[in-house]
Amino acid sequence: MEIISLKLSESPQIFSDYLSSTGNVSQFFPHNFRDSWDAVLTERGKTDYPRKGMATLLEEQNRHWNAPEASLENIQKLQDRNTFAVVTGQQAGFYGGPLYTFYKTMTVLKLTKKLQKEYPQYQFVPVFWIEVNDSDFAEIAAIQYLNKENQLTRLSVEEPAEDAQKPIAARKLDDQILAWQQQLADDFFDTEFKDSALQTLKTCFNSGRPIVDAFAELLLQTFGRHGLVCLNPAGKAVCELAGDLFKNSLAEPEKIVDAFADRSNALQTAGYQPQIRFQPNQTLLFFNDSDMRRVRIDRGDDGQFQLKYPDGYRSAEKDHLLKACSERPEYLSPNVALRPIMQDTLLPTVAYVAGPSEMAYFGQVAALYEYFNLPMPVIYPRHRITLSEKKVDKNVQKNNADYAELLAGNPNFIEEFLRKHSSQTLFQSVESVERQIKDALESLRTLIAENDQTLVGQLDKTRQNIEGSFGKLSGRITRSLEEKNKIQVNQLERVLQHLMPESTFQERKINIIYFAIKYGMGFLDELYELLPEDTSSHYVVKL
Repeated sequence: MEIISLKLSESPQIFSDYLSSTGNVSQFFPHNFRDSWDAVLTERGKTDYPRKGMATLLEEQNRHWNAPEASLENIQKLQDRNTFAVVTGQQAGFYGGPLYTFYKTMTVLKLTKKLQKEYPQYQFVPVFWIEVNDSDFAEIAAIQYLNKENQLTRLSVEEPAEDAQKPIAARKLDDQILAWQQQLADDFFDTEFKDSALQTLKTCFNSGRPIVDAFAELLLQTFGRHGLVCLNPAGKAVCELAGDLFKNSLAEPEKIVDAFADRSNALQTAGYQPQIRFQPNQTLLFFNDSDMRRVRIDRGDDGQFQLKYPDGYRSAEKDHLLKACSERPEYLSPNVALRPIMQDTLLPTVAYVAGPSEMAYFGQVAALYEYFNLPMPVIYPRHRITLSEKKVDKNVQKNNADYAELLAGNPNFIEEFLRKHSSQTLFQSVESVERQIKDALESLRTLIAENDQTLVGQLDKTRQNIEGSFGKLSGRITRSLEEKNKIQVNQLERVLQHLMPESTFQERKINIIYFAIKYGMGFLDELYELLPEDTSSHYVVKL
């Protein structure tokens, strides 16, 4: 493997500014991810956490997922006041979801190792928060990969009607997942790793297994040797530890919404786009009813609580909800804004590893940390990685293409590349003549306007016709070059298909199965060892 570092244009803007410490970003994040560790560690030392309770439930969960000894040892360390958590999280995607799930995990492991080296007087434990409270099944129940014909292929599982609105934590895999194995076997050429890769995923994601168990076991099989600890936040024991937080979220919900709205407005004023949008009547909680349907808790115009169902609202007594916080907290779950608050109420989190969109979330959620008087962790950017196979890199080099330009997401990349590299002189000549004519017509327009204003409109129409004709000529030249350079165009199209499928970063689109079949699951260990600690750049890794 070979790795190259790229400085790409990052989005959203708040993430870009956070990486470069520019703009107005510092006012929304209390800590800098490069140098705020001493302050964060001091804050955590002054804060109490339910360490024993968390260690007990984490051991039970991770033993159930066949976690290795390194993970179990780390769980016990969490009982010590000098031990802190380095956390990331993601939805429990089928087969692990997009590649960035694995890159997030690698970043957590790298950061944990870095902090342990720099602060030997403390202990650090990597934790993966498995997001299963959400009910968006379609978002997790599909994978994409490139088949042996280099076509982007999608496999998905239909949501059983009886499971609609249920949180992922309450769902199991059904027989639909079994069809994936045969489809994948047909879609890939045979390799020395194919059978073992398919078997690994089949063992984890088998019919009848809870989705959270399948996802956790895959992560622990892959990274458990590094001491990774997984957490299912939907368990009864976890929610009991968060019961007071749920109750406080319902105490004065209007003040919470106002604080959040103020922060969202401040972000907009500073030039950033808020990622989370709340209605004024929302609370931070969802409720699981007797049928395990997850519904939002809102407030009516009269200030009373109500449950938002697809067919309308149903009333909910405040006393009933508060009683549930104390006696049946597993019926409650946080929304996207309260989730980090719940996480950092339960865990002594010094850092949360976030992707670009999550970074924007935390710019808003910082207001809730202040409201709940909770120290906010360092928000640490995850690794952004593009994998380039030998056949892909060969075509990149053969065409003298630039990885930074390939990954810029330009929909007209091939057209502009041909202009730049295939016949630059021709296009320059056309553009030069076009400029000369425009300049001449502009001079003529001035003279005509001085002598006969009624002719100006006719001249403008003539100029539009000329510009249109040059545009058509430029298009014909491009099509001619594409035909003349058909082999080169095909090569560049294949390169983009692998690096930027559907004009999206590979890490956000492709599932691990593509690389696991071709290179074995062990390639993740090689990648982990190769990655630098620094996450401010986008990395291209040549396989």
